[in-house]
Amino acid sequence: MKQKLIAENKLSYSVSVLALVFLLLGGFCAARTLVNMRFFEKYPNNGVLSFSNNYMQREEDCTSYPMQYFDSKGETRPATADEKKMSEDQKQICLSSVAKSRENAKINDISISLFYLFLGTGIFVGKKFLK
Repeated sequence: MKQKLIAENKLSYSVSVLALVFLLLGGFCAARTLVNMRFFEKYPNNGVLSFSNNYMQREEDCTSYPMQYFDSKGETRPATADEKKMSEDQKQICLSSVAKSRENAKINDISISLFYLFLGTGIFVGKKFLK
């Protein structure tokens, strides 16, 4: 009887620790998401749980390197109307890709935050039914 009570207490403690970890993780994600939404002009491309220094494309990358065109002698020449249009189209595609990446990161961060908060709360509530 005493061993069963000890086993139940260990299980209850383990489940509580697990729930607390998920709640803390959810709270951290939610706080970081709110900071990103409130204090940054543009939402960061990487997620709230991304701790790597991977380079993410920015708007400046779409405009920093203008195309140069060369003639048959290897000297630079002005762009034709078609080349200007193609360059502008590529710039717009790049900018829309960066904007979509930011929006996807924001939606993903909100989802992750809510998932961990829901999971931690669910484990705490479900712990009462384990007894």
